[in-house]
Amino acid sequence: MARDRFLAQGVTTTKRQRSGKPVGGSAGGRKQAGGPGARPKKHTDDAGDESDDQIGDVDDLEHRHEPDEDEISSEDEFLETAAEKRLRLAKDYIGKIKESTELEADEYDAEQIDRDLVAERLMTDARERTGKWSRRIADHFSYIVDESEFMRVLKNGHRLPVTCVALTPDCKFVYSGSKDGSLIKWQRDTCRPLKVFPGQKKKNANYNRGHCDHILCVAVSSDGRYVATGGRDRRIHIWSVADDQHLAVFHQHKDSVTGLVFRRGTNHLYSCSADRMVKLWNIDELGYMDTLFGHQDSIVSIDALQRERAVTTGGRDKTVRLWKIADEAQLVFRAGSTTDQHRITKSLTDEKDTEVERRSKSAAESSKQHKDLLRKLAAADVELSETTVDVVAMVDEETYITGGDSGILSLWSIHKKKPVFNYHVAHGVHPLSASQKEDVDEEDDFSNAKNLVRPHWITALAAVPLTDLFFSASSDGFIRMWRMRSGKSHGFDLVNSIPVQGFVNGLSVRELAPNGDILATKKDVVLAAAIGQEHRLGRWEKVKARNVIKIFHLPVSGKNNS
Repeated sequence: MARDRFLAQGVTTTKRQRSGKPVGGSAGGRKQAGGPGARPKKHTDDAGDESDDQIGDVDDLEHRHEPDEDEISSEDEFLETAAEKRLRLAKDYIGKIKESTELEADEYDAEQIDRDLVAERLMTDARERTGKWSRRIADHFSYIVDESEFMRVLKNGHRLPVTCVALTPDCKFVYSGSKDGSLIKWQRDTCRPLKVFPGQKKKNANYNRGHCDHILCVAVSSDGRYVATGGRDRRIHIWSVADDQHLAVFHQHKDSVTGLVFRRGTNHLYSCSADRMVKLWNIDELGYMDTLFGHQDSIVSIDALQRERAVTTGGRDKTVRLWKIADEAQLVFRAGSTTDQHRITKSLTDEKDTEVERRSKSAAESSKQHKDLLRKLAAADVELSETTVDVVAMVDEETYITGGDSGILSLWSIHKKKPVFNYHVAHGVHPLSASQKEDVDEEDDFSNAKNLVRPHWITALAAVPLTDLFFSASSDGFIRMWRMRSGKSHGFDLVNSIPVQGFVNGLSVRELAPNGDILATKKDVVLAAAIGQEHRLGRWEKVKARNVIKIFHLPVSGKNNS
């Protein structure tokens, strides 16, 4: 058998190994300088020393190939366990919180920051991630609201009724829209207009740089960079807050744009329209995303929080729909509650004097008047049916409030198809006219005129997200403040009433740290109300009022610190 040629000869060594020279010799197997047969080399000043330093010996070569610190750290990070990674990320997160809330050493020491600020911030973030309301702040605002001390009026801006209002996250600016088609940016502290975006005419060259009909809704992004407006001209306009510039216009809706809301923490915009569609927009890219279908009538209100969800009211189709956008699904809730003798009697039986009513004179007086009204309606056997659901506000990711033309406030949970609590005739009824009073007995105001009873519509709702506080408004002359009940008892109670004359067509509410103190656990509430002589969607009724924006700064201490 022939032997393998390679095995017979063996493995040959390289030329460098046969020469016995060090590994750090000259490259390419050349003879080293100074060896036999080497060419004479000209010596320069530092050339010889530099070449010797570059070559080095075997120890230097091994040292040059040792991994650096970055490579070691990357290997350690790659080899860390899941528990070690979670610990590292938690430490980084706490460090970022400390950096974002760092103050001067003269004001607060490090121990106080670690104990109070960081702990409170972590607990707040954990509660907000659950999507359920947990902060109780309503009891701090049970005092009597003095208009001269807490209210500011933004006037001489709009010629026609103000239909919508929105506060920026820092509460420095206020945006308002009107039936005259103009958008105005106000300075909240000085009550002066900073920029007016006038309405346009259809045949004007700047037709796409402003609204040419009633503005019905306005929204400000959570980062305070963008303002979106929608109106009866079927268009959505995007504006820049910092530059006061017009950025884009969207034409995709086929009817009036009735509601706008930004998803918290993002620049995703949700819009609803009378064309029965909900549309999604990416304002960072100034582009259209998707369209949602389902309602059988005009959509008149929309709201959203942090999750990829939105809740809408369908007007006369008497449904409330929760859109799970990521899952491409929707939950349908049937509204249309009835106020009759049986339900009124049951609500009077369930009502109890709360601690707020015993402590607040305004709440106690309003609650007494409401109970007297319910007793009169029950005695006259008045029946009121909810034919349209007009407004909605989300308290948390699983709870929301709706209001309609029957004056009823309904509390909903996503786990039940019917309201878990109803507050009947929340804003009272319209007074009878002189001719109607002639047919009414003195003892019972509604016995002979029960078919003429007209409750005040719920025209606006706003909630402080993830807290127990929300507001409702109508044309009865008051903005009412409500507190969610704690524990397993579903419902809410009246906390306070703020006098306001006219149609309240829109509400916007923000929390503001008093005197800029970021360590404050209790924050003031800033409430903006759009006041007009008419309802934002029609002219079927007119009241004596001024077309203005009213700003209420409600401090937690009961004294205005602004």
